[in-house]
Amino acid sequence: MNASIAVSNLNKKHRIDEKLIKIIVVNILKILKKSSNAKLEIVFLSDRAIKPLNKRYKGTDRATDVLSFDLGSCGQILISSDMALRNSRVFNTLIEKELVLYVIHGILHLYGYDDRKPSDKLRMFRKQDSVLEKLCAKVKLSKVLTRR
Repeated sequence: MNASIAVSNLNKKHRIDEKLIKIIVVNILKILKKSSNAKLEIVFLSDRAIKPLNKRYKGTDRATDVLSFDLGSCGQILISSDMALRNSRVFNTLIEKELVLYVIHGILHLYGYDDRKPSDKLRMFRKQDSVLEKLCAKVKLSKVLTRR
């Protein structure tokens, strides 16, 4: 697969294994049977950094978990690792699972999935869960994040 995947972590509270995120993205694209020429940028941010972007582009003045942007030749996914930590506590899951769910969610948005209407949300979440299940059979997710 010749996908071009850039991963950066701008949230200094969490260390992200950027190489593993790239491997995960490649596997997600394979599971979804998407172009091997995909160009994606994934950026991990704090709530503080993602909040103004959510207000500017989505009109909502609060932090969010994932923002996805189709930039034509490239897709950009912004993820709040702070929200992943909080939601992992709320849902009693591992933060690594939350982060990977956000990556899957962002990629699904780039490929036309939507979660505004309840029926679309159900379809998207079913696909997200299916991709996560297949992904877990291939990649050990526990190494995604290392806490400081």
